[in-house]
Amino acid sequence: MEISKKSKKSKSAKKSKAPKDSAMSLKLMALQRKQKEVARVLTLKQEILLKSGVSYLEYQEIRAEIERLNFLKETFSRRADKLKQQDK
Repeated sequence: MEISKKSKKSKSAKKSKAPKDSAMSLKLMALQRKQKEVARVLTLKQEILLKSGVSYLEYQEIRAEIERLNFLKETFSRRADKLKQQDK
């Protein structure tokens, strides 16, 4: 009985150490995933504008959305830099 309890304790100890070490890396990975998605949408919107098959109203809406996406992109990159500094 004691042997099985010891093995359970060692397994739980290993599991508890992993989340502490990887909490920052998980946040960083999630942030990078968001960055990639914003970059993908941003390039799609820019391609739509380059085709010039949109009305002026649609053009204004797309430009506003591109500005918002650029701001998000910058924000995510700043957060990623902060997380990398905290991780060190």
